[in-house]
Amino acid sequence: MNMVGMAWALANRGGTEIAPPWETAIIMTAVAVLAVACALIAAHLRRRSRKPKPVADQWQAMAVMGELCPHGWQAQITLYGWGAPIPADAPSSRVPLVELEWKQFDEEPGRVVVARRVWAPTIGEALHSMVEDRRTDLALEQIEREAEEAGEQWIDE
Repeated sequence: MNMVGMAWALANRGGTEIAPPWETAIIMTAVAVLAVACALIAAHLRRRSRKPKPVADQWQAMAVMGELCPHGWQAQITLYGWGAPIPADAPSSRVPLVELEWKQFDEEPGRVVVARRVWAPTIGEALHSMVEDRRTDLALEQIEREAEEAGEQWIDE
């Protein structure tokens, strides 16, 4: 007996009796629900795999920034203790702040392309913010390149 014949026999309870319509409806509904669940899981896994992993420590930050800044970069971390005077442009916070100033260098030695400052409650979050700033810059640079290639102008110069 071939596979189609076996499936037909099993569907008909091994005999010539045909399954009632309500059983068929239940099975079809279960198949549809499982198909939707599989599609949602696949979409979630695909979306999750696209997101870059957050930077958790200094070694990851150094590796990622090394890739994102091919001509070099520099960072300086300043920790502010309880009651320490902080700069006027620092955000208000109930905990001591971490200031991270970072620079990205150009091909020409010593020429700074980007200089930024980020504030965070912890060193790890400051490092993560620095990496995310650079990733955002790269995304914007890519958008600008694509717009120039398409002949569009974003900013009036």
